[in-house]
Amino acid sequence: MPARTSILILSALALLVSLRARADDEARPCATGVDVKTPEWLAGCEAAIAGEADAKRRAPLLFGRAFGAVERFRYDDAIADLNAALAADPENPDYLRERAFVHGELSNYSEAIDDLSHFIKQYPDDPSGYRERAYARHFSADLKGAYEDYARVLELTPDSLQSLLARAEAALWLGRFDEANVDAGSAQSRAQAFHEVEALGAATELLSRIQRWRDAVKGGDAAKRCKQARAIHKGGASKLVGDCSRAFLEASTGGAKADALTNRSVAWLAVANSPKSTTEDMRMALAFDPGNSERRVNLGYSYLASSESAAAMREFNSVLAGEKQWLALAGRAVARANLGDTEGATADALESQKINPNEVATTVLADIAYEKGDRDRARGLYLDLYRLGTRNDRLFERLSELGVADPARAAGK
Repeated sequence: MPARTSILILSALALLVSLRARADDEARPCATGVDVKTPEWLAGCEAAIAGEADAKRRAPLLFGRAFGAVERFRYDDAIADLNAALAADPENPDYLRERAFVHGELSNYSEAIDDLSHFIKQYPDDPSGYRERAYARHFSADLKGAYEDYARVLELTPDSLQSLLARAEAALWLGRFDEANVDAGSAQSRAQAFHEVEALGAATELLSRIQRWRDAVKGGDAAKRCKQARAIHKGGASKLVGDCSRAFLEASTGGAKADALTNRSVAWLAVANSPKSTTEDMRMALAFDPGNSERRVNLGYSYLASSESAAAMREFNSVLAGEKQWLALAGRAVARANLGDTEGATADALESQKINPNEVATTVLADIAYEKGDRDRARGLYLDLYRLGTRNDRLFERLSELGVADPARAAGK
């Protein structure tokens, strides 16, 4: 008994020391283990950085501020701080992986791959480097490289169902359906045996997608059939995903592959009601045809449909850095409104309207006026929306609430 008491006392002391160390760590300027979004945290962090002249000691402070910038979606600021931190400590694995993550969020996949390759050279047996590089390779259209990295992850983590499913997914994108089916089926069986509910759901969903990919009409021109996806919304479309998958795998150019994926993104909604697959196809279409601004705009709107406004903003910003495109301006107006930037949303919507009067921008302006309580302006803008062709229940409800019982008559139609 005395010995046991002694162990308990030592354990308690160890825990106390651990808690103190953790508290001390969290009290440090630019610490990442606390709420980094508060003004107090940012002020303390910036004061610490300003007061530190030694580059080596400054590097972890810059890393902390970069972490905070990422949490606030200020990715350019994060990159600047991480560049400075890595200049002082170029081999630091935390800095490399964080910069790779930010580059990935900015769709700078080649830069992310460079950082992760550097990390992998230092830590060749750490699966996280391969896993993250596989992601970057996938969305830079290096499907073979992504498969190789996911296969390496599985070698390092053979008991991981997530790793097995990732390799199955990578095989699917290469058109290696039998391999994908075997891996996904194995994951499903193991998940059932070990009562892994989340993995079981993922495996079952992946097996369904594999079947969709391979269920194509035999013979003929798959690319031609795939083009019908935009015109088909109901019956007779059961093999559209498979036809577009076949068109994608058979295409010999990046543009043709991107066309097949863009059409398939519509098929996923029409046939399987899968917004997740739709967005991934939009992302991959851009990966195969990165210079095409229309694909980037499509992706931005796909993100909006999935309530990912920050991601949508990045795509629209990229387009608008090169050209004032009305559809990108309208999309960015929606994203800004969703993110609480009413002033920016209004400016974008008005500029979009000057180039080409459209329903998206008009909706933004009408909703902002309505939310501000400006009933006359809101009424006029909702009637403009009616004139542009919108006929949904939401519009009729708003007009009715604003005293317009007969929109057709009020709009002069």
